Amino acid sequence: MKALTLWEPYATLIAAGFKEVETRGWYTSYRGELAIHAGKSKAVGEDMSRITFALAHHGFELPELVYGAVLCVVRLVACVPTALVEVSAPKLRPAFAPKRGWEFERQFGNYDAGRWAWILTGLRCYHPPVPANGSRKLWDFTPPPSREQPVQSE
Repeated sequence: MKALTLWEPYATLIAAGFKEVETRGWYTSYRGELAIHAGKSKAVGEDMSRITFALAHHGFELPELVYGAVLCVVRLVACVPTALVEVSAPKLRPAFAPKRGWEFERQFGNYDAGRWAWILTGLRCYHPPVPANGSRKLWDFTPPPSREQPVQSE
């Protein structure tokens, strides 16, 4: 399957179900299962503070971060311009809306003009995470044996 490496805490936010839209500066025509890999890099301090504050404001804590591992598998169902995501998402089949609303979702991505919103559904997490080396853009990930299959999250 394809995989995407993200800096922490963004991969953990997806695995914890807090982030259902990944924003990228590039479009992909790929649709299907996508492994989310936590890279070895950490977001800058300002981003970490903003994310921690946003979660706390809604009564959540930032989960423990993991580095250098695949945390979960999601289904990439659409890739739409960020400027149109709130209008386009309800028209998808099935319709999409973030569980905690767009205001919450927007706190964890870059929705500037010219960027792309990757709609992620069907979260399944690996317990424990699967150690792996990441890469840039989309890369190929071979899932581990069945004893480590991801489990459906809420």
